[in-house]
Amino acid sequence: MTLASTFESIGCEVKRNFPMDKYTWLRVGGEADLLVTPQDMDQFKKSLDALTSSGTNWVVLGEGSNTIVYDRGITGVVLSTKKLKKIQILEDHKVIAETGAILGTILNKTVKAALTGFEFAAGIPGTVGGGVFMNAGANEGEIKDVVDRLWVWVEGEEIQLSKKTIKFEYRKAHLPPGSVVLKAMFVLKQGSRAESERSVKEYMEKRNETQPITMTNTGSIFKNPAEMAAGQLLEELGLKGYGIGGAKFSELHANFIVNCGGATAADVLSLIETAKQEALSKRRITLETEVRVIGDKN
Repeated sequence: MTLASTFESIGCEVKRNFPMDKYTWLRVGGEADLLVTPQDMDQFKKSLDALTSSGTNWVVLGEGSNTIVYDRGITGVVLSTKKLKKIQILEDHKVIAETGAILGTILNKTVKAALTGFEFAAGIPGTVGGGVFMNAGANEGEIKDVVDRLWVWVEGEEIQLSKKTIKFEYRKAHLPPGSVVLKAMFVLKQGSRAESERSVKEYMEKRNETQPITMTNTGSIFKNPAEMAAGQLLEELGLKGYGIGGAKFSELHANFIVNCGGATAADVLSLIETAKQEALSKRRITLETEVRVIGDKN
């Protein structure tokens, strides 16, 4: 039985030679050998077991909002979490969400339930899995502020991790090597729906005014260095609006790269490298990317 047939027997949707520029938000990247989409958590865990014993290269991907895929594509399997979106609101202001649940959807459901604490996620693209891995944050809040525990798959076993056992830092969570997030529990507080809606509205209005949300982009490109905001640094370096091929640094917010049409991953990565070199040579600041780059480099 082929690996593709194994996934199909589990019940997953399988697409061969899938163009990843149709998956990622930035709309760049070559083909993946297999795009596998489990329909529920049981299929997801069975797929992880199958991949571990297969010896095949594989990667887990959510919405693809902060991901760049190389132009040569991905040899092996992309395991998608797009169907794993269950969200449960429990007693004691607790929320359990599967790895593919979109942060914005959790926000909407908790605000309607008059729970407060998740408002920081207003406008943050991406899912629980990616949000946990990068300790996603905005609006003076981060995932670590609300997460209580995680269920992760590691080395063929599902384990629970309490918040106190996870070291969080700026845009990073230190999880056991090889971990795949299955679901997370968040603990919020009783609040006012009206006040939460007002806060979210203010956050979204600010984001709409300052970020290129109407253009194809992948969210913030660089982490903010200690010296200043990355967008401010890039603007001072004269990179705002600077482009290579079909990609350019946004004229609205320099820490966003937008696809103006026909951009390649090589265009985007060239822009990133240019910014790193300029920041280091002119300001002695080392820029670190916030986006993930996956696939076959060569």
